[in-house]
Amino acid sequence: MEGRLSLKGQIAGYAGQCACEPLEIIYWDGDRKICGPETNDAVTNPACALHFKSKKAAQQSIFRGSLGFGEAYMDGEIEVNGDLQQIIRLSLHPVFDSCQAPIVSKLLPLAGLFYNYNSIGGAHKAIAYHYDRGNDFYQEWLDDSMSYSCAYFKAPDNSLEEAQQNKFEHICRKLQLQPGERLLDVGCGWGGMLIYAAQHYQVTGVGYTLSQNQLDYARDWAQRAGIADQVSFHLEDYREAEGTFDKFVSIGMFEHVGRKYYPDFFTKAVELLKPGGLGLLHTIGKNDGTPTDSWITTYIFPGGELPQLYDICQLAGQHDLRIIDIENLRYHYHLTLEHWIRRFEQHLDHIRELIGDNPEETERFLRCWRLYLNGSSVNFLHGPLDLYQLTFTRGLTNELPLTREHIYVR
Repeated sequence: MEGRLSLKGQIAGYAGQCACEPLEIIYWDGDRKICGPETNDAVTNPACALHFKSKKAAQQSIFRGSLGFGEAYMDGEIEVNGDLQQIIRLSLHPVFDSCQAPIVSKLLPLAGLFYNYNSIGGAHKAIAYHYDRGNDFYQEWLDDSMSYSCAYFKAPDNSLEEAQQNKFEHICRKLQLQPGERLLDVGCGWGGMLIYAAQHYQVTGVGYTLSQNQLDYARDWAQRAGIADQVSFHLEDYREAEGTFDKFVSIGMFEHVGRKYYPDFFTKAVELLKPGGLGLLHTIGKNDGTPTDSWITTYIFPGGELPQLYDICQLAGQHDLRIIDIENLRYHYHLTLEHWIRRFEQHLDHIRELIGDNPEETERFLRCWRLYLNGSSVNFLHGPLDLYQLTFTRGLTNELPLTREHIYVR
């Protein structure tokens, strides 16, 4: 945008180029502007309106990008009447590449290089920040298995519970689990994967998490299910894991490892997995090399960093982990997030009661998570995010099925 344009002009210009549907802009002084396609006199009541309650909120959004917009939205200085996802989608348009943000904003993604979030000590703090919100909070909008990762939809109308069970089964088949085998789950969450594998495939297993809330929940669940003698859970970093295992799985944890520590992760996988053993890495990835969004790393996942498929494949090869299958479940994650969003909004009143007694802080928290969930859904549907499942073996093995039939046919 040319520097001589007013702030209102810049906003209208961006919206006009980026909007997929007619959009109304409401400025801080009451002025209104309808932008986007087919913005003629016949369009008098667009389905979505973006209201900047203050000039500062507009300046933040233009000059500080997603971080500025996110903070203004969390603070209630920006209101969206209508489809929030339509507004989020504006930021994916290439025209925003021309926005010359101040140098301090451009340097924000590099902050993690100076604060070591992903060391063993830093990782404990970063994981606790996100996952120790309280199990009651997550139970309001996750499925019964408390699976906080991409589900697997055999059909679009699968329930969230069905799709998460499908995911566990899909992974078990890819790992070709057999009774009596030992399965390691690095970043086991609330224990759903290990408990499913123990109950349906009669394996024994060990899970590692850095969240005390997750650990307590998983141990209690295993006890109630009568399989505490088959699975055990530990509050330790993956770098502290010990033992030798037939199979290895990591679901939704690699995003927290950090680029600096990718070699440590693969070194540990080799150390823990027996020769010829099968492993599966389930991770969000980015289709481009841009830094992880600074609003996400500030308010949602401190230390989070999304890998490119190239990086994973290169490092796996350097550690003699032979990749035998790659699947991209990008659209499945969009469907998963839409289920989470609906449940989040349906249970909003109860969630509000769980968060705390300070109404202002509670509303800021709810706006933060609404933006996070909707932004993630948009980025899997229209943006650069992918969801990879990579199956690999430790070293070379010729004892594998010739086809993928074992995954889909029983």
